[in-house]
Amino acid sequence: MSEAVRVTFVSSHAHLGGEEGYLATLLEELGPDWIQEVIVLEDGPFVGRLADYPVHVIPTSRRAGLAVSAWKLRSHLRRTRPVLVHANGIKAALVCALAGAPMLWLKHDFSWDGRLARFIGRRARLVVGVSGAVLETFAGTGVQTEVVHTGLRAINADPAEGRRRLLEALGSPEPTAVAAIAARIDPPKGHMEALAVLPELLVHVPGLRLAFMGAEHAPHLEYAAGLRRLVAERGLEDSVTFLGYRDDAVELMSGCDAVLIPSIVDESGLGREGFPLTALEAMAVGTPVVGYDHGGVPELVGDCGVLVPPGDRAALRNAILEVVEDEGLRSRLASCGPERVATRFALPRFVAAMKERYREAANRAAMPGRSDVGRN
Repeated sequence: MSEAVRVTFVSSHAHLGGEEGYLATLLEELGPDWIQEVIVLEDGPFVGRLADYPVHVIPTSRRAGLAVSAWKLRSHLRRTRPVLVHANGIKAALVCALAGAPMLWLKHDFSWDGRLARFIGRRARLVVGVSGAVLETFAGTGVQTEVVHTGLRAINADPAEGRRRLLEALGSPEPTAVAAIAARIDPPKGHMEALAVLPELLVHVPGLRLAFMGAEHAPHLEYAAGLRRLVAERGLEDSVTFLGYRDDAVELMSGCDAVLIPSIVDESGLGREGFPLTALEAMAVGTPVVGYDHGGVPELVGDCGVLVPPGDRAALRNAILEVVEDEGLRSRLASCGPERVATRFALPRFVAAMKERYREAANRAAMPGRSDVGRN
């Protein structure tokens, strides 16, 4: 089977985060022959980005709302009868599993690993992980898994222009160094980790600036407000800038001295990074990555970044200092990153691998004792 497979895509969320960016890029590269429609389990900005595709919104709340959405999805799939459904993220996968969809689950992270993830995995034709790390929960279960690393388009960034745009966004003269976190303002993303080590960093690098590039959004608006209060209480207003969501985030990252991935893990497993797109983009534009050594981050970064034990703030502080102050190290990482992305994570390689996984999943029969709604 070498022809295109018509796939229905189900997105867990409608904000503009890494999962949505992943799906948007994949849809653009696959082309119309591979896309039956896109179903989004909430309304939001991402729906507007899908104007070129048939889109259906099924609003989904927690707990009981998942069952209602699964019933609505099942009814919808009985009418449209897709060959295969790509569930993008765990909420989409759970709703698809409850609906009995002929599903390929694209697993981005470690959310609700354990019993729930294995329940969903047993009901999928195939589970594709963005890294080997996110598939560890299925070891010894018989769940069919494959690793397809996220791919990235070639980026032509001019670091000098990126620096100019960055300084314009910061509204300040040339600082000694700029470190950035490019992620939504969510607790697991590690903004608090960066703020915790900033006072000590400023002792060694007085002109250091910390840039937070990312949207503030519900249900974490109070967390964002708390970060702002902490910045004010510690007198760090001249050293920390909240830039909000930026369409030019990659260009701004090219002008940074370091991009930070200090993510922390909550009780659901959220925060342990599966394969962070920010790190991939930073490497592609030659900006060193500094972060915590867990999840899929070491799989992505390899020798092209500086990773330290998770939660070790002293080690995080020292790693940032090392990158900011050691021009030789910074130069080596700036050369290493683009080469690694181009050879291992090129977009055509990623898209070809996903097409093959769709063909594989479409040809795979449902597991014994389970029927696929799209086949009934």
